[in-house]
Amino acid sequence: MKKLGILFLLMLYILSPMQLVQAEEDYGELFISVGDAMMKTKAGDWEAVKALAAQLHQDWEQVDQTDSKEAKHVEQAIAKMNRALGKQQQEPMLAALSDVSHALVAFEKEQNPVDEEAQRQEVKAAFTPILTNLKAAIEEENAEEAYAQYQKFQTMWTRKEGIVREQSIAYYGKIETQTGFLRMALMQEDKDFTQIRTIYDTLADAVQEFVSGKELKVENKNYSLQTLIDLLEKADGAVEDQQPKAAVPFLQEFLTVWPSVEGDVRTRNGSLYTELESNIPVIAGKLSSGTDVKEQQKKIKQYKQSIELLQEKTSYTIWDAALIMLREGLEALLIVTALIAFLRKANASDQQKWIWLGAFAGIIMSIAAAAFINMTFSAAAAGANREVIEGVTGIVAVVMMIGVGVWLHQKSNMKAWNQYIQKQMGMALSTGSIVSMAFVSFLSIFREGAETIIFYMGMAPSISTGKLLAGIAIAVVILAAFALLFLRYSTKIAIGPFFKAATILIYFLAFKILGVSIHALQITNQVSTTQIQPLPLMGWLGFYPTWETVIPQVILVIIILVTAIRIEKKGK
Repeated sequence: MKKLGILFLLMLYILSPMQLVQAEEDYGELFISVGDAMMKTKAGDWEAVKALAAQLHQDWEQVDQTDSKEAKHVEQAIAKMNRALGKQQQEPMLAALSDVSHALVAFEKEQNPVDEEAQRQEVKAAFTPILTNLKAAIEEENAEEAYAQYQKFQTMWTRKEGIVREQSIAYYGKIETQTGFLRMALMQEDKDFTQIRTIYDTLADAVQEFVSGKELKVENKNYSLQTLIDLLEKADGAVEDQQPKAAVPFLQEFLTVWPSVEGDVRTRNGSLYTELESNIPVIAGKLSSGTDVKEQQKKIKQYKQSIELLQEKTSYTIWDAALIMLREGLEALLIVTALIAFLRKANASDQQKWIWLGAFAGIIMSIAAAAFINMTFSAAAAGANREVIEGVTGIVAVVMMIGVGVWLHQKSNMKAWNQYIQKQMGMALSTGSIVSMAFVSFLSIFREGAETIIFYMGMAPSISTGKLLAGIAIAVVILAAFALLFLRYSTKIAIGPFFKAATILIYFLAFKILGVSIHALQITNQVSTTQIQPLPLMGWLGFYPTWETVIPQVILVIIILVTAIRIEKKGK
């Protein structure tokens, strides 16, 4: 018994720290929702912002707010956010989301208290000797020693920056920026120690002010990935004009903007984040000295394209959404009206109602399938895996599109189409079964509806809800007009040209969705990214200049061409 008692006490001792750790609440999902909402606000995607705000509110309701003073501030900030959301104006919404973020930080500190003063003293103890030695080297204008001390500072900053970021994003940005400026100045061939002293003083003051607990407010500017792209574009233009030194101010501004948007890069491409943070000061230093100008320009172009690849994810338009519904709807209408025309020729017009009944049942089943898939897809798409799901479902959609395109091409021959219809309807009439006749119509509609749902699943994560619905609405209006024409002139429809045009359309969409889907997997690092520098980025076509996207698209084009040649030969 004594041994059991000792063992029991030992287990309590070992497990007690675990219990304390488990007691700490994790509010990471709340901060992720706020960050994503800020990104979507900057992009003007208000449907996505609305969904993220609703998710944030729902997640907040699940948080234990017992005996919390800061919880009221979070409630007030979320209410302010919802009011700003109704106005759909960028600046008020960003300000409201910033207030939510600050309120959540205060709430988290209240629930999981840390000794911030002790952390600041930890930062002071780590940086004071390095800054002292760095100052001495700068005063002596000892460039080699100054760079060695800078490297020590950078190494220590990597270890301690998390403390600064958690306590003050404003000081984090200021120290990060001045560190970049210092490296840039030390990398210049002709070093300006007056400039270096000024940068050092600003850096040392920022560290000292943070350590003393002085408050520094962050400026709320609408910086985004596009801001970085624009600055790199200007720097590239300056180098192109044979003025490499004129590019340096743009790279300095890049470093100033960087702390405000680095999170967008870090969460999408960790290796690119590290390269930009490390290499932009080096590039600026070499351009200032006129060293390896062409090589530095090549890097600027590469980084610009890399950031564009991060930004160019949502590239579907209203017309992309409309074309899918239009193509599938036209095919379904064509089949139904052809069935009706067949009945009329067979003097069985009284059986038309069963075709319409089957079509109606197909529509109902398609809607039911859409509701089920939408619920399943939405649940699965939550969190970090939504990009992966977009990529996988998009590739599945492409495979289905190839099959549909081949079927359309085969039926573009009038003889083949007539044989297809006679086979389907002949089976129904020979049995004399009303059920089988309705079933032919049902399958014609349901097959198209089911395919449309799969196609939209691949597209949905990369287009706003408003654009998707608008595209569908446009398609419905056009389909209604075609339905009247088909019913009136069903016996005079030119089947061949219609199916050939539909074939070209479906292959175009397959090419685009394949590129966008693989790119979505690249963003989540599920697929590697190897850029092809000379090729342009064309988001409207789903063309991204990487070997991983181009090679599958080339293979797709080859499959399409080989299939088309075989079908044409067989038709002849």
